[in-house]
Amino acid sequence: MKLNKEQSAQIRESYNNSLFPKSFATWLTGKPCADQKPLIKTHWSVYVLFVLSIFFLSYFVGFYNQVEGQSIAVMLLCWAGLVFSTRRMAAVILHQSVHERLSGNGRFDMLLGDFVTLLMLTQDYKTYKVDHCKIHHGPLTFATKYDPIVQFFSVFGIDLGEKKKNLYMNFFISIFSPIFHISFFITRLGYNISAERSVRSLFSIAYITALLVVPYYLTGGFSALFFAYIIPVVFLYQISAFIEICSEHAWFENNIKNKQELLEDPYFYSDISWGRFCGSKHPEKGIFKKLKWYFAQLFYHLPIRLFILVGDLPQHDYHHRKPLCFDWVNARYNREKALYNLAEGEPEYIDIWGIHNAIEHVFSVVSEKETGYISDFNNYSKEAT
Repeated sequence: MKLNKEQSAQIRESYNNSLFPKSFATWLTGKPCADQKPLIKTHWSVYVLFVLSIFFLSYFVGFYNQVEGQSIAVMLLCWAGLVFSTRRMAAVILHQSVHERLSGNGRFDMLLGDFVTLLMLTQDYKTYKVDHCKIHHGPLTFATKYDPIVQFFSVFGIDLGEKKKNLYMNFFISIFSPIFHISFFITRLGYNISAERSVRSLFSIAYITALLVVPYYLTGGFSALFFAYIIPVVFLYQISAFIEICSEHAWFENNIKNKQELLEDPYFYSDISWGRFCGSKHPEKGIFKKLKWYFAQLFYHLPIRLFILVGDLPQHDYHHRKPLCFDWVNARYNREKALYNLAEGEPEYIDIWGIHNAIEHVFSVVSEKETGYISDFNNYSKEAT
């Protein structure tokens, strides 16, 4: 399941025998061939403008469609556009803004980060920066019960010591559970309306008011808002986010190391992070096997790449090694180069192909751990956070 760079390169090279163009295969899988270079060096501002354009276009066309045409095809296309854009706004634009790796200007990046979170009604820039930069990236708290991500999905049964079958059951129940979605969305609203963040709350209240009042004024009801915004930006977005974080790291695995080891090891995250690539090895023979392979690429791995493992998420392990890299737009090429240019003492990278295999590995780790593993951290949790 976990592959080294040679094994992973064989899978990627097998795509050269397929009908997919090389550049498309690189984007789809999230992994380039050895020594492959990007056709175009994309600037961060182009990426941000493109994502924001997709968001506004999808929302306004989707809303107009609900008012006038009510075409199912247009509605589904706009849902796709909104999930496509909101997941990139959260996992890429906001993520890079808290690291100040958009413009490099802290104040501008903060404003941009807060702007996209306002549009999506998700966690605000200020609290996310603390959760992500200080706790998630912290050696004593990364992937432990103190990590905000772990605290989030533990509520929904993805918890230490659970049997693997129960983890899968809780995983699928959560995706389709109204309780999960309502709880998730209430948490999102809590970050937007808070006495501790009065300025953000005023903007959020104004935005939410506009979201409710304008559709009601134009249509006399809220059905257009529900189909044009709530379904994709609330329900589908939350499903995507939940699936992604369940494949991201070997959660709780950090607990097997003691405090001193974590503080002294500059690569404390390397064995619990990996590249997550969308695809599988192209079969050498057999028409049926090849047809099955193409079907899996187009109807399984492609949707995963478009709506779940978005942007530079396939190279998320590279981000943990190089969190201050400005060239995140080209992370897939940077990571590939880094595989063959390890620093002294730096561990090899780990690759996992197929998000289902990444989730399987995460659930294996979580199910095999005993609750006693977290006891050592109780002695210094306050110091760590």
